[in-house]
Amino acid sequence: MRKKCGLFTRKLLYKPDAILQHERSKPVMKLAGKAKAWERHQKAVPTVDEPGGKVWGCFRSCFLQSAAPYTEGIAYKILKNDLGMELREAPGHTSCGAIGYHGDVSNLETQMVMAARNFSVAHHDLGVDNLFSFCVTSFANYTEMIKLWEEEPELREYTEKTLKATTGRDLWIPHVSGGRPSVVHASDVFFANRHKLAAKAKYSLKGIKATDHVGCHYAKIFPEEAMGGAEFPQVLVGMLEAFGAEIVDYPERRHCCGMGFRQCAFPENRDYTAGSVYKKLKSLTESHPDCKLILTNCPGCTVFLDAEQGTIKDVLEEEFNVSILDYAQLTGLLLGYDPFKDCGLNAKAVAIEPLLDMIGIPYDKSKTAEERRRPF
Repeated sequence: MRKKCGLFTRKLLYKPDAILQHERSKPVMKLAGKAKAWERHQKAVPTVDEPGGKVWGCFRSCFLQSAAPYTEGIAYKILKNDLGMELREAPGHTSCGAIGYHGDVSNLETQMVMAARNFSVAHHDLGVDNLFSFCVTSFANYTEMIKLWEEEPELREYTEKTLKATTGRDLWIPHVSGGRPSVVHASDVFFANRHKLAAKAKYSLKGIKATDHVGCHYAKIFPEEAMGGAEFPQVLVGMLEAFGAEIVDYPERRHCCGMGFRQCAFPENRDYTAGSVYKKLKSLTESHPDCKLILTNCPGCTVFLDAEQGTIKDVLEEEFNVSILDYAQLTGLLLGYDPFKDCGLNAKAVAIEPLLDMIGIPYDKSKTAEERRRPF
């Protein structure tokens, strides 16, 4: 009987950098259990200063390309221009197919061969060993295929034979994190290089309250593959801390954005998505009314947590005005890239100007809001 690899969320001990620094002064015996719990949820992602951290193969996101292409655009600029990375992508790589897989359109066998082909193209055609995806659903999908190959030899054999028969290619499995079979997400790469990016930043989040919203497909399917686990992941909080933000917590912090695949795809289910966004933002504003920034790493979360605020405003006449920024967008802002032309904030439903004023980032105030949002 085939099993689909998926693990329940496990509770772990998360401590932000500042608290960890304080607790290092405590007796070793008290930290032993905490340290062991924390070590189970780490990933070894090479920085640009470490072997293998300069050259990466990357998989683009079909959802980002259609709904929010600006997030990949600014990510590319930062990784290449500010970190000096060489990014290689094959024009022949395909979608990971996970939307069809989770929507019961395609089957497991198809997913395995699609993943294997993309891996083979990246390694054998582009000569890369380290791979990351821009989409958290692709990240989870590739992780699931790798784990299936490791745990069920007959599935690996099927994939290897089918890949060879249909494409003439040989199976190759990436080993990105700590030399074990794995891939990583683009936000992992940003996290690994967060201190270098913070040192280059022209602006700071000091005095700004912020929180994170980590994509379900990044942390909840395979918690051990998330930077910090599922309940207290560090991948986005670590970046916010590096840029000086004050992290806030609230009851619905880990609640899903509600995008799903069936919810957002079918009009009759859209109220579920809007209801989930409402529940999250209502909880945040009741707990911290002065928190106006949520950092995300999922394409769907980035789009829907922002866009559904427009729906809520139209239907319920209630405004939250919480800016939803992708990790690359926020990094671009703080590095000094243009908020609209480079970071794509002209496409946001929630006006970004109040947050820019809070941070102290200048923009052309001689133009109207509509003029600042005109396509470039």
